[in-house]
Amino acid sequence: MSTITFKKNGLTREVKVGYSWTVGLFGPFAFAARGHWAWAAGCFVLDMFTWGLGQVVLGQFANKITARWLVENGWSVSNPRSLPREWGIEA
Repeated sequence: MSTITFKKNGLTREVKVGYSWTVGLFGPFAFAARGHWAWAAGCFVLDMFTWGLGQVVLGQFANKITARWLVENGWSVSNPRSLPREWGIEA
């Protein structure tokens, strides 16, 4: 599994490409740990209506959501060629 490295102000964060097992298993808690409060709240509400199955589906998209959030908040991609084209993120 490959990773994408983001940098900002001397800090580095890595985002894996593929399924997010942390979101698939821990749902809103994983989004909250990443600082995605709106997604954490949305995942919590979705889990209430789907008995936790919503977070399993969101795990498929969570890494793309995180990468897009990082780019929107000023993080730069160390190697723009490492971004999957299907994510539609311009770096």
